[in-house]
Amino acid sequence: MPDQASQSNILSLVDSASTLIDQYCGRTDGTGQGSLVYTTYSERILLQSASRNIVRVSFKPMVALDATTVNNLQASANAPFTNPTGDPLLGTNWYWTGCQASTIVTASVGLSPILGCSGRYGYARRNAAQIYPDLAYGMNPLMIAAFFGGPPNWTPVDVSQIDVDLQTQSGEIWVPAGLYMSQYTELMIIYTSGYDPLNMPPAIKQACAALTRNYLSRGGGVTGLKSLTAAGSVNVGFTEELIDPTTARMLQPYMNIIAY
Repeated sequence: MPDQASQSNILSLVDSASTLIDQYCGRTDGTGQGSLVYTTYSERILLQSASRNIVRVSFKPMVALDATTVNNLQASANAPFTNPTGDPLLGTNWYWTGCQASTIVTASVGLSPILGCSGRYGYARRNAAQIYPDLAYGMNPLMIAAFFGGPPNWTPVDVSQIDVDLQTQSGEIWVPAGLYMSQYTELMIIYTSGYDPLNMPPAIKQACAALTRNYLSRGGGVTGLKSLTAAGSVNVGFTEELIDPTTARMLQPYMNIIAY
């Protein structure tokens, strides 16, 4: 990889490659925010099951960050940090996304990757005979308020009681039942997900380097170099996409499909 002396715009190309990888892997939310590195997301989730409070968040792997880690990332985003190689290109951390430190401890996983959670109750689905899942168990004040006051209010969920699957990193969470053992219809959850920006998986780093190379071969263009022959005349072939098949294969395990 060239340095700034031989390629003055190398940092902007690397930044463009990183941004394109985040977009390609589906790491951005509905507002365009997000990254493969540590990111704190705010997500609104509909519970698909009518009988239990189990959902899966969209972005994985979920991770709990302590205050020291977040403070170090934030500090290195604003000032150069010392690196063992002495490479000036590594003198600044460009990957602090504004992620927040976790503060809530659970009995099942310790420090939780979930920073906050709220739930609300809604009307049952059309195939349900009862108006509310808990109608047979007693009159719920929130249910009465929904009848006469419009949409139900959001109620806090005790994050310390939420179980998170950190072992297999499926993104599955189990939420305790609400008032009068009601099942929530909708959740608003704030959590942190992603990889350590200073210790990224090798495939992602290789893909970023390959994508930067493709940018260089096209002078920052939109397609990648596929072939180059020089036999009397120079013939150059380019792929239709900047992310070539080999780079796409390296990123395949990190891709995330979200339907809005």
